[in-house]
Amino acid sequence: MQSLTQLAGTLPRDHTFREFVSTFTPHIDFVTEEQAAEFIRLVCEVDSRSELATNQEAAWRFHEYLRKPYIAWRKECARKH
Repeated sequence: MQSLTQLAGTLPRDHTFREFVSTFTPHIDFVTEEQAAEFIRLVCEVDSRSELATNQEAAWRFHEYLRKPYIAWRKECARKH
């Protein structure tokens, strides 16, 4: 099982996750890996994704504001297709 910091590190490389991020950035047509990583840092209120390993509030924000909505969005997309 991936650690939270590993997951936060790999998500920006995932094309589907970048599509999810693009739903929050209508002014950007294509979200890059760096923009997706910055999105994670902004949402979690951290300077580095490695802080997710030690900052419980940031880890909570990751789960509540990113991971759960992302999973729900993916399920909704799959349901539509």
